Formats: sequence, structure tokens, C-alpha cells
Amino acid sequence: MKKKLQDNGIYIPGGYRGELSGKGITASFEWDGQSNLTITITEKPFIVSCEVAAQKMRAFVRACHGS
Repeated sequence: MKKKLQDNGIYIPGGYRGELSGKGITASFEWDGQSNLTITITEKPFIVSCEVAAQKMRAFVRACHGS
């Protein structure tokens, strides 16, 4: 998932927690190293609703599931 995000211009730091950013959106993430990933969107463009940002993130995670 990190590689796919980076391939799309989104910076991801190493480790199990941190901040990711790209395309006008900033989010914090925390992964337990096994199966639980928590992503919190902290900044987004005004024209992007919270619902749309969350939908796109969920769709991305589902698309990567099992990759």
C-alpha cells in the first residue's frame, strides 16, 4: 500500500505511524503491524467534502487489500 501511495505522489514516512500527505490532503496514520490501520484526515481542500475524502481513502484501501 505504501508503494502504491508513493507511486501516486503521496509521501509516506517509514514506520508504523506518522503523517502522509499529497494532492492537497494530509492525514495521520497508525498501523499495528498486523491488520489494524487507522487513518485520520487532518487537512483537505475546502472543495473536497469529508465524505468524499473518506470514500476515496476507503476505496483505495479496499483496492489494495490482499496486495
